[in-house]
Amino acid sequence: MQRYVKACLAGWMLMVAVCSFAATQEQLAQQQLQQNVDMVLSVARDKSLNEQQRISQIERYADQYLDYERISALAVGMQWRQFTAQQRQDFSAAFKNMIVRIYAHSALMGASNASVKVIPKVVNQGNNRLETFTEIVSAGNKHYTVGYQMYYANGVFKIYNFRVNGTSLVTVYRSQFDQLIQKQGIDATIAQLRNKGLGKVQINK
Repeated sequence: MQRYVKACLAGWMLMVAVCSFAATQEQLAQQQLQQNVDMVLSVARDKSLNEQQRISQIERYADQYLDYERISALAVGMQWRQFTAQQRQDFSAAFKNMIVRIYAHSALMGASNASVKVIPKVVNQGNNRLETFTEIVSAGNKHYTVGYQMYYANGVFKIYNFRVNGTSLVTVYRSQFDQLIQKQGIDATIAQLRNKGLGKVQINK
């Protein structure tokens, strides 16, 4: 009986520890997201900087928190397994530059004029993965909910996907990459991303 009670107590203490750890992770994720939002808005609204300077500062800051290779792998899908290590590196760099080139201006202008609020909601997706959220209200009074899918590594939550009103960034590009790779191969697809990229896609509904 005494052993049974000890075992139950040990199990209960372990459960409490796990739940406490999960709660702490969720709190840290929201704290980091709030810091990210504050930093980006501060730069976006800094009138002493020109547009290119603001974009460069935000990009350097984002580099600390975005896992570009994982974003690229999800955007490519199953064919990512066929890439060499060098091709993965080259694709990730080209995809990042394409996204910055296509969306930087509109995102910067939108951020500088929008209301952005961190939503007190965290979805624990298991396997050390969480999703946090912001609510964005544009100058035109359009409402967007942005989900940031992230994982915890080395003291930082790394973002590997964005979802705008439920629509995933990596998903909207996947069919395009699949067609390009099948039609012209991996190296030619990387070259296209570097030179002219893909068309701008809508990731909001």
